[in-house]
Amino acid sequence: MTSRRTKKVSFNKSSKIVEITEDSEPNGLERISKEQIVETADLRDDEFDPDTMDIDLITGKKKKVIKSKKEEFTVETIPTSLLVIPYHLPLLLFSMIADGQLLSQTKDGLQKGFFNLSILSLIYSVLVGEVIKNTKNPKSKSNGPTGAEFLYTAITYPISVSLAVPLYGTFLLFGAPTGPLTVLTFYLASHVALIVFYPLLNIYRFTDKNAKAIWWKLFTFQVANWKLNQVYCSTLGGLLGCWLGVFPIPLDWDRDWQDWPITLLVGAYAGAFLGGLLSYLYGRYVMFKLTRKA
Repeated sequence: MTSRRTKKVSFNKSSKIVEITEDSEPNGLERISKEQIVETADLRDDEFDPDTMDIDLITGKKKKVIKSKKEEFTVETIPTSLLVIPYHLPLLLFSMIADGQLLSQTKDGLQKGFFNLSILSLIYSVLVGEVIKNTKNPKSKSNGPTGAEFLYTAITYPISVSLAVPLYGTFLLFGAPTGPLTVLTFYLASHVALIVFYPLLNIYRFTDKNAKAIWWKLFTFQVANWKLNQVYCSTLGGLLGCWLGVFPIPLDWDRDWQDWPITLLVGAYAGAFLGGLLSYLYGRYVMFKLTRKA
C-alpha cells in the first residue's frame, strides 16, 4: 500500500513543498521510495543535497547544525630569493660614510641619504613585488608592474614616511635626546620607517581581504615560518640593529662616529641587510636538507 503525504517547510527564507511517497512493507515498516521538491524557483541537481539542508525531509523538523572549527589564519610565507636581499642598504650606507658628510655634517648627510634611500626603496619594492609574483605563478610571465600596482607602491611611500612620527615617539620613550638633536632623531626615524615598513606595506597590502589580521600578526610577531620570510626578517633585523646601535655611544672612545644618531643608523641599515641575507641562507639550508632526504 502506498500512501502520499505532503509537508510544507520553510528554510533559507523560501517556501518549498516536500512531497514524500512512502510504501508500506509487510512488517509494518515504511520505506521512502520517492522524494520530490516542488517550488517556484528551479533547483539544480547539485544544489539539492539533503545532508546539507537544515530541515529534515522526513520529520520536517529543523536539524541541529554543528559548527565546524574555524580554520586558523596564518600570514603567507614569502619564497626566498637572492633578489629579495636588500643589497641597496649596505651600498647606500657605504656611500654615506665614504662621502664624509654623515660624520662632519650629520644633518645634511641624513637629508641626502634619505633622498637616495627613497629612490632605491621604491625600486626595491617594485622588484620584490615582481619576484614574488613570478614565484607564485612561474608559468605566467610578468611584463612588469601594472598601473594599479605601481600606483599602490607610490601611495604607500608617504604612508611609510608618516609612520616615522610614531616611531619618533617610540625613540623618545626609549630615551632619545631632544633639544638640538630632535631634528636628527626625526631623520633617524624617517630612515628606519622606510627600511622596515615600506617593503612590508608592498608585500602585505592594506587593500587585501585579511589585511587587518595580517598586520596584527606582523606587529605581534605571530608569523609562521618567520625565518623563511626575508622581508619580515629584514624588518626585525633593522629594528634590532637600531636598538643595538645605542650601546657604542656612551663608550669613552671620543670618536666622531659615536655622535647621535650615527651608530643607530648604521645598525638599522646593517641589521636589515643581514636579516634578509640570513633568511635566504636559512632557506637554502632547509631546501638542501629536504632534497638530501628525498
